[in-house]
Amino acid sequence: MNALPHRGRAVLFGVAIPVLVTVAAWTVALTWLDRLPAQIALHWGPDGIDRVGPPSGLLTPMAVMSGVTIVALGTLALTVGRTSFIRRLVLALASGLAVFFAGLTLSLLGIQLDRTVAVGASLPSPDAWLALTAAVAVVVAVVAGTAAGRDPAQAALGPVHGEQLALTVDERVTWMRRVGPSRALMRWGGSGAALYIAFALWLAAITDSWYVAVLMVLPLPFVLTMLVWDVRVDTHGLTVRGAFGWPRQHVPAGEVVGATVRTVSPLGEFGGWGLRASANLDGTVGVVVRGGEAIDVERSGGRRLVVTVDDAGTGAALLNAVAQRARHRSTGGSTEGADG
Repeated sequence: MNALPHRGRAVLFGVAIPVLVTVAAWTVALTWLDRLPAQIALHWGPDGIDRVGPPSGLLTPMAVMSGVTIVALGTLALTVGRTSFIRRLVLALASGLAVFFAGLTLSLLGIQLDRTVAVGASLPSPDAWLALTAAVAVVVAVVAGTAAGRDPAQAALGPVHGEQLALTVDERVTWMRRVGPSRALMRWGGSGAALYIAFALWLAAITDSWYVAVLMVLPLPFVLTMLVWDVRVDTHGLTVRGAFGWPRQHVPAGEVVGATVRTVSPLGEFGGWGLRASANLDGTVGVVVRGGEAIDVERSGGRRLVVTVDDAGTGAALLNAVAQRARHRSTGGSTEGADG
């Protein structure tokens, strides 16, 4: 198995930065213990503080969440990431969540310094600090994901596996399809989104916190970019783009080991719909907006891209043909011996 690319970046953004941020935050938190009341606010309700307890009641769960996140994502950062999508996702989560938990801990403690706290009492709202924490965490996550690095070029060797369309030497063929969710998924998904937004607004109203609604609704525009995809196979390989041009997944023709057609179960294999990593993070990335027929592309370096799309057989056969042509051009040899 090939070594994971960009190992140093995985250590930096997946382990070092999360540990340093967490240690710095907890160093500050521990120096604040003498300035905290014996009983601090542990939970806020619509009418203010509704539960108090010793500082350990807040610090213990925050320590557990931070520690579990660091260990789990740090382990993933060092063991997965064969594809840029998975690598970017893991490193973004590792750095971003470390900043978020650190800021959350300091925000909830900071508003209680040198104060007397009791059930029913009011405190300065933490919303502004929580919003700042979320914004900084997102920025850090974006930086970590961007800096995770692109996949290095890894030429596939040997004959291409799978059925191939018959192409002449100079023939140029392009295959394109637009794929979206099924009507049933659109109907249920739309109803679910409406209920989710209503719940977010209701929760914000009863807690008197606009921050709650913003934080809950913020991911929805990103989710919308995952609903419709344009799939294209041409001389350059396979390219899959969201309807707005982003996100984008590309498999160069020279890195195609072979493309086949198979049936995909979005929930069973990828845990949902959209741009997904397989449940076992083995280097498989899926663009899955519905169940059923899909192009399954095996790439060099132990990577794989799965795309649910109509007429997948034609797309796979053309991709195999242009991949074999790419082999022929790179080696100056014959395309004989290809499977299919």
